[in-house]
Amino acid sequence: MAGSGGGVKVHSVVVIVGALTAWTGLVAQGPAASAGSDSEGRAADLAAIETLHQQDIAATLSRDPVALTDLWTDDAVRLGQGRSPEVGKQAIRESNERWSARPGVRVLTYVPEVQDLTVWDGWAVEWGYITGSYVESPDGEPQQIRGTRLMVLKKLPDASWKCFRGMGGATFTAPLAGQVAQGPAASARSTRGRAEDLAAFEKLYQQDIAATLSRDAVALTDYWSDDAVRLGPTPPAEVGKQAIREHNERWSARPGVKVLTYVPEVKDLTILDGWAVEWRTFTGSYVESLGAEPKQVRGTVLAVYKKLPDGRWRGFRAMGTTE
Repeated sequence: MAGSGGGVKVHSVVVIVGALTAWTGLVAQGPAASAGSDSEGRAADLAAIETLHQQDIAATLSRDPVALTDLWTDDAVRLGQGRSPEVGKQAIRESNERWSARPGVRVLTYVPEVQDLTVWDGWAVEWGYITGSYVESPDGEPQQIRGTRLMVLKKLPDASWKCFRGMGGATFTAPLAGQVAQGPAASARSTRGRAEDLAAFEKLYQQDIAATLSRDAVALTDYWSDDAVRLGPTPPAEVGKQAIREHNERWSARPGVKVLTYVPEVKDLTILDGWAVEWRTFTGSYVESLGAEPKQVRGTVLAVYKKLPDGRWRGFRAMGTTE
């Protein structure tokens, strides 16, 4: 995902460019519905996800660290701009407590907009935008935020829904005023899935590396499904494969730019029935013109893939941020 403005960011299949995203709208994707699920069960799932969204709004406005933490599963991972990956519910709680303990900080407004919610068997993925405002002291000037969100939700045995993986751009729970929270080290890579699917992903990763290094707009676009959405830390998102291709072409056409290195490191890949969720870190370097000094880039990616009828895997939703 290429970043906008000031310099070129390494551009790959899934990137280069908190509080949960809350409810303001819903688009339930037909193919994501679980096979044989009845309308009553589906309605119950949507109602439970709506409850989670309302809890998110209340917890964010109150800055309640316990309520904010309760939005996440025990094995959750929260990713965001300017923060280390928070791996596990305990790490998320500790970050919430540090944020909530900052004296004088008050959230004034929190207005999320869910642009799309896709629900399948016990899982859901949603993306959207968020606007809000806060003050850092009782007499401080209100500060505005606007960002994007990508969340993977998981249904628990008690029928409640919690966030399993989440990434946001500007977030209230992210450190304010330029502070960077030092979280625990990222978890070691883990994979769950059939051998043929793991092999397909390994091939996809190698294609990603080759396309990124060559800045091949066609090859970069081929990694996405037709209905894919790619997000950076700020709006707008690139909605649909055509929008992604147009952005890739603009980035690839910039004269003098050369990607020198691109090293992705998958931290966790969870393969489900026809879907997969992954988060990764990456490092890279590039030059903006011949003879220019190399620039370094580091970042994090959250991606959701779907399996096509021909057995290939393609990016369905992805968000990336750079440090």
